[in-house]
Amino acid sequence: MTRVEEKQAAKRAEIIEKIVPMLEDRSFEELSVEDICSAAGISVGSFYHYFEKKSDILVGLFSRIDSWMEENAFPLMKKRSDAENLRIFAQQWLKYIENNGLEHSRLISSINATDNTVSGERRITASRLEEVFRKGQEKGTISSELPPQTAAAMFMIALRGLALDWTRRNAAYSLKETGDVYIDFLIRSITVKQ
Repeated sequence: MTRVEEKQAAKRAEIIEKIVPMLEDRSFEELSVEDICSAAGISVGSFYHYFEKKSDILVGLFSRIDSWMEENAFPLMKKRSDAENLRIFAQQWLKYIENNGLEHSRLISSINATDNTVSGERRITASRLEEVFRKGQEKGTISSELPPQTAAAMFMIALRGLALDWTRRNAAYSLKETGDVYIDFLIRSITVKQ
């Protein structure tokens, strides 16, 4: 990435962070580009320099999550059992949520998009989770009651449910500690005893 690209990426991230507090009062869909520009202290023209359209903010947000997972989860998921890979995936995803705070989690919770695609592109995080389920099902270590894509989607729904509860309760409990118990329960329910 060139310096110019790095500066543009940093500015896009800054704009995204500026809109997070606004989502305490309204949904992402209710925000106008003018609202976003006002909060970020930029002109509408500048907004369109960094984003082609408002929904590109969501692409930027999901890209940040995917980058986090690529840097922090996926390297740990090599040469591990399928159950351990699911545990690492879930722990790192929840760690991202907790590290980025309540406002960021509220933004993620307010998004009306799928986990698998953003702007028509397949997300790496969804693909990698599906791969864990597929390999585990092929080896017989993970239940094959659901196809890998459906099982991965259900797993993410469960994780998002926990993150949403943590957000709505204003981080009244440790997401890591509760997450570990929750993840153990989920994994026990989908793994096959050998």
